[in-house]
Parts: sequence; structure tokens; C-alpha cells
Amino acid sequence: MRLRILVLGSLFVQYTLFVSAAVRRCALPPLLRLFIWLAYLGGDALAIYALATLFNRNKQGQQHAGSGLEVLWAPVLLIHLGGQHMMTAYSVEDNELWRRHAITVVSQVTIALYVFCKSWSGEKRLLQAAILLFVIGIIRSSHKPWCLWNASVRSMVNSVSLSTRRKEGFFVLCCEALMCAYSFCLPEARNIAREREGDEEKDKTLEEFVLEASKNLPELARDQEQAERLAASPLEQTNIFNLLVDISVPYSRRIKCLKLLMALDYQHAYRLSTYTLRLSYFWLYTKLPTIFGGGCGSCLHLALPFLTLASLILFSTNHKNHDYNATDVKVTYILFSCTTVLDFLLFLTGPCILWIAQEKVSQSNLLSFCTRKRHPTVMMKLATLVCCKDYVNMHCYTKHLPISSSLQVVELVHGYIRDGWKRYIHNAASYKSLNSRRGQWALRHLRGLRWSLDMSFDRSVLLWHIATDLCFHHQSTTTRGQECAARSRVISNYMAYLLSIRPEMLMPGTRNNIFTVACDDVELMLGLGGALPRDESGIAQEILVEAQPLVDGAHNIGALLPNACKLAKSLMELCDEGRRWEVVQGVWVEMLCYSAGRCRGYMHAKNMNEGPELLSRVWFLLSFMGMETFADRFQKLEPPGTNEEENEDKSSDDGEGRVIESGFYIPGKTHFIPTRVLISH
Repeated sequence: MRLRILVLGSLFVQYTLFVSAAVRRCALPPLLRLFIWLAYLGGDALAIYALATLFNRNKQGQQHAGSGLEVLWAPVLLIHLGGQHMMTAYSVEDNELWRRHAITVVSQVTIALYVFCKSWSGEKRLLQAAILLFVIGIIRSSHKPWCLWNASVRSMVNSVSLSTRRKEGFFVLCCEALMCAYSFCLPEARNIAREREGDEEKDKTLEEFVLEASKNLPELARDQEQAERLAASPLEQTNIFNLLVDISVPYSRRIKCLKLLMALDYQHAYRLSTYTLRLSYFWLYTKLPTIFGGGCGSCLHLALPFLTLASLILFSTNHKNHDYNATDVKVTYILFSCTTVLDFLLFLTGPCILWIAQEKVSQSNLLSFCTRKRHPTVMMKLATLVCCKDYVNMHCYTKHLPISSSLQVVELVHGYIRDGWKRYIHNAASYKSLNSRRGQWALRHLRGLRWSLDMSFDRSVLLWHIATDLCFHHQSTTTRGQECAARSRVISNYMAYLLSIRPEMLMPGTRNNIFTVACDDVELMLGLGGALPRDESGIAQEILVEAQPLVDGAHNIGALLPNACKLAKSLMELCDEGRRWEVVQGVWVEMLCYSAGRCRGYMHAKNMNEGPELLSRVWFLLSFMGMETFADRFQKLEPPGTNEEENEDKSSDDGEGRVIESGFYIPGKTHFIPTRVLISH
């Protein structure tokens, strides 16, 4: 009875994983994600425990009328051990455990073969069905560690470096020979690798890259569909793996990619980034790259469901002539039928399921966090019993905006980088300066506010997040400039989400505890004994009132909250409300780009399992448009003088009679506002 429950339970978990693979990239509550993670772990655990139970029963010599069917149960459990094609790994760390999975496969295949030898009744048709199932089970179970290894960091590093293959010698040659038989596409991949290595050996300097890239930059293409197809060519997509493992892409390869991206408008650039995110997810978390990569591998895996169906037919024509236990026969029918249906579903709907991904922009807000803390919900009251009230408050009330918000942010970033190449970048120093901005350009005419950026990045983000909310809820705020205000709040709340829940993505060394400390400061400022308003607007109004007589450090309140009030007051002094929100929006766009360029590729890969992340989308867009990546800051030689701060108030001549404009670009606008133009004499 216990064995039947284990086998059927293992089958149920496989169906659960199949459904989970379809929804895991959508906005799900944390409790449901916990259930999916437990199902991923339980799939292997149940299959292993069931095989161990089979082994113990046969080792002890237990025999009964249904024991002959255990020959068929053992290989089915091996199939379950192989997992689902669309969920090879739950997190990117699972890819590094491929050795553990390989050892598990070897041990469990050995146990299954032992059970087969001990339980075989001598029936030829039953033997034929068992052999077919063992072929399927061994292929499926061994395929999983192979895919995990293929998506590991070391494997991806080797895949983008042909010189590594040369040094590793005979073993790698054997692996390449095996892969040639498995996929017909490998020779093409090797040719691309040789081209990549040639680009790296004869790479350009940063100054040469900037000078060549800034010449003859294309305008927006008339045929956007054709331009998108050119930009998504297989050669350009090889940059993805360099980025994911923090390998700097040669400058000589970036020029072509940059000019292809400059010809795209923001809608088609968004579509290209979506394709890149999906391709990265396919490679890191699924088996599809090895299954649908072409060659013998695709044919072999396409044939596996038909082999399962053949085993079902052989069993149905054989068991009637033997006195098997009726319950075991039913269990076997259920295993065969459901496994066959699941295998066909994987190939018929698998690629379509992976296109299901909810485009979202996650939002967290400090004032909302404070409101729920003082007026807890039912869930938070229950969480208090297990001492995780703050965790539930922070993680279970994250809002998710629709795809339109993500598209608006991409429009701002695309315009910002495009204008930077056309209007600002003219040498290595200006290129470095543009990549180092985190609000300085937007505040270039408001130098009295530059102090808000002269602090650690995480504190600066939280400072501007609070100030943005205070300005938005200020009594004098009108409907003018609401488009910029809405976009500013979208980025502000998203950066607060990164700070509080994804601090490792915001910036290496980010401290998410400053979020909760700021919430405590709000309570201290408004008085612990008083009743906080129940909405964000009410809290913002109270903070603005209480901050008037407040002195930094009074009442044990840190400097962050008073400084945010000071910043909000300075912004509100700008008479032109539209201009005010354009400045705030510009600061947030620069901060978003600054954060995306300084997040490790591994962290982007790690967070792709829960759906497309806006920061990863911006990161890919910046990388393809020639901006500096995390790897560039450590692997590329920095030219002399590029670490010196440029005087952005002055225009400069390029020495060839070319006029360089110095102006103010407002992200989201199509025009450039010049402030001074220097004409060479």
C-alpha cells in the first residue's frame, strides 16, 4: 500500500510541476511560490524514496502476486527523476549541483536495474515493455544533469571561449564529438566561437570604440520589422552569455550591435529585450535548448513519448494472461496512461507554455509599509504569532503594474541612451561620464540639490523615493505634469522594491535594513502614541507638517528623513510644476541606468526564474546599445583622464571644427534643449 501511494504521489508531483512551469513566471504570492519550490524538491525525493522502497522489498525477498509489475514501476520512477522539460532548475544555484544529480542518477539507475533483475517474471512481452521504459527512463534521468551542467557558470564561460577548449585537451574533444552527434548546429556554434575569439584578440581601445561608434549613427529605420530581425541575428545574441557570466564583450563586436539598436524605436527595442530575456530563461532553467537545438537530440526526445505509448500497448496485451493483483494493474495503467499523456503534452504545449510570462513592474512604497505596520492586516496579525510580521509586510504586499508601465520605462531609457550617443558622447571621458551619472545630469542646473547624490547609492535612492512621494502628495501639486509624475513614481517605487526585496540587484553592498530604519523614523517623527493616517497621502501631509520645526538628529531620528523633507521642499520651490517633475523623472532614469549597469550578470540570471525583471530588461538594452557593463569596470583598461570629472557646464570642441552642444535632455521628450553652443573659429 505504501509503495502504491509513493508511486502515485510521484506522478501527481510531476503534473504539479508541469502546471507550475506554466505559471512560475507570473506574479504569484510568496506562499504559492513556496509550494512550487517544495514540489520541485519533492519530485526527486519521492522518486528516490519509492525506488528505495522497491529495493528494500526485493532485498528482503518479499514476493506476492503483484510483484512482477514492479519491473514497470522502477523505470517509470526514473522518468519522474528526470523532471519536467520546462523546469530543469528552480533557481540558478541548482545548475551548479549537476554533479550531485549525476551521482543520484547513477545510483538510482543501478537500484532500478537491481529491482528489474529480481522482479522479472520471465514474460517476454513484459520484458519488452520494461526494456522500452528503461531506455526512456535512463535517457530522461541522465538528461537532467546534462542540462544543469550546460547551464552552469563554468560551462557558459567555456562556451564563449574557444581558447579554453584548446587548453582542456582530449576530454573536451570527446565532448564536442558527442555534441556533434547530438546536434547538427554545433559546427556553426564553433565558427561563431572562433569569430568571437578573433574579435577579442584584435579588440579596439575604448577611445577607438567611442570615435567609431559616434560616427554616422543611424536614424530610426523606416522598416522597423526588418531592423529588428537584423538586430536579433544569431551572431549578436551570442553576447547574452558573455553578459550572464560577467565576461566583457569586445568593443569591436559592440559597434555593429549598437548601430542596429540605434535604428530601432523603443517599441521594437522592447520586443528585442523580451526575446533576449526569454532566450536567457530557456537556457538557464529549461531543457529546451538541448531538445530543440536540432540534430539527433531533437529526434530522440521526439520519439520518447511514442516509446512510452508502445510500452502501454505491450502491457495492455500481456497482463490479461497473468494473475496480477487487480489494484497493482490499475496503478500500472494509471502510471502508463498519465505518463504518456504528460510526455505528449510536454512537446505539444511546452514551447507555448514558456511564452507565458506576466510582464510586470514590481512596486514597493515606504509610506504604504508604514501604514500597514501601524494598522496591520489580518495576515500580518497572524504573522505576528510566528515573529515574521515585517517579512510579510514587505513581501506579501508588493504591487505589480501592467506591461504598459514597463514599456514607458523602456521608452525613457531608450531615449536617454540614444540622445547620449548623439548629443553628448564624443570621447572616452564623456563615455565614462555618461555611464557614471546617477542624477548629476538632471540636476546640472540645480546644483543646490547635488548634495542629495553625494552619499551612498542606497541612501540616495531612499532619500529620493521619500522626496518623490512627499512632492506627489503635496497640497500644491496639481494635475500639470502628471505624466512625468506618474512615470517618476513608477521608477521610484520600483527602485524601493529593489532596495527592500532585491538589494543584491540594486547595487553590490546595498543594505536593505535602511528601509525599515526609515519606517521607524517616520513613527518617531509622527509620535509613537499618535494614530498614523491610514493612507499614503495622509502620512505624507503629516511628515511635511512635522518636519518644519525638526532639527537633524532630534528625537533620535536619523538624518535621512529630515533630508528627504529638505529635498522635497527645495523641489517644491520650483515654480514650474512640469519642469519639477521632468527633473525628478530625469534623476530616476539616471539612477535606474546606473543600477542596471552595476548589477552582476549572475544576479540578473538568478532573478529570471520569477519572470522578466525590469532591471534586467534595462540592463540588456544598455549593453546592446554600447553602455558600460559590470564586467567592463574590472576587465577593461581605463584610459588616462577618464576618471576625472568633466565640467559639464562647458562645451568642448572635438578639434576638427565639429560643434558640440551642451544641453539638457528630458527623458521621454523628443527635443533637446541647448544651453550653450561653442563654435570653432
